[in-house]
Amino acid sequence: MKKILLTLTIGTLLASCSDKKAEIKADNSVDVAVTKNMNKAELQYVDRWNQIELSHTDNKYGEWGGDTDIILVYSDGKKYYANYARYLGSYEPPKPPKENQETKKWYEYKKPEREIDSIELSSKEIELTEISILELTKLKINSKSSFSHSGIVNRVISRDSSLIIEDYPSKKWDTFQRLKKSIADK
Repeated sequence: MKKILLTLTIGTLLASCSDKKAEIKADNSVDVAVTKNMNKAELQYVDRWNQIELSHTDNKYGEWGGDTDIILVYSDGKKYYANYARYLGSYEPPKPPKENQETKKWYEYKKPEREIDSIELSSKEIELTEISILELTKLKINSKSSFSHSGIVNRVISRDSSLIIEDYPSKKWDTFQRLKKSIADK
């Protein structure tokens, strides 16, 4: 069932990027040659009700993880926007939730080191978002499964959880880093 879902997801992503060219090299870096349709770059999956979260956690603190960068891409139905947040990890384990309290991700208990809200995305950034998802998919399907206590964690998760790509332990996610830089430099 997981293989069928992964195949359908990859097919959908590739079909949505049919008028763009993304070449993922053997070293998993991505060459992007954008066609003349770049001004029409769209993430039709993202709309007023659905959003996509891209996140990267480095392995700075070994088995306790590291710093986490999160980009949330959403739309008002006309334009695309992103929120960016950076959370600093630590060597200390996160505090357990209080009794009868909902379990949260470790960084939801912390104040972000840096936060940027409601940045309107350019066509280039929409394109980088699409290519980031494709690159992570390629990283995931070309990695052998392994048991690890530490490593880089890269994720793409849709709000409705119909799209989940998690690669752990992962490698450098180049297009995510370029997207992050583009948003953070605005």
